Amino acid sequence: MYQHILVAVDGSEPSKRAYAEALSLAADQHAALRVAHVIDLGVGLAPWAEMAFVNWESAETALRKAGAAIIEDAMAEAGRAGVEARSVTLETDVDDPAGEILAESTQWGADLIVMGTHGRHGLAHLILGSVAEGVVRRAGVPVLLVRPVAKSK
Repeated sequence: MYQHILVAVDGSEPSKRAYAEALSLAADQHAALRVAHVIDLGVGLAPWAEMAFVNWESAETALRKAGAAIIEDAMAEAGRAGVEARSVTLETDVDDPAGEILAESTQWGADLIVMGTHGRHGLAHLILGSVAEGVVRRAGVPVLLVRPVAKSK
């Protein structure tokens, strides 16, 4: 059914669960798997950034290094699962990771996008936004969202 599955990874627990689901789907469907990680450099351009006294050059280097580690781990896991995968690291400086994911899915010809969602709501959702929501609202292909494991009370 699916031939080209794009999975967005960010190293979070929901992302890891989504990646496991994407690996399973790719194996089951004999689909090509594209692993994408977005480095969001836009946070350094936020109005409050100048006042934060952060060395943004060092922060960008750290973001790229962390992204490379996330991709490396994902590719190793694909190898262990026997799934052939390709990876891409994307960057945005306009604080639009969803746009980068969507552009990559269109350019690559994905027929399914898989990603994790943190399941935030209320004030946390308002402040932090949702990359997953941005993808769902604008995607021209099906999007599979994988939620975090529910915490027992």
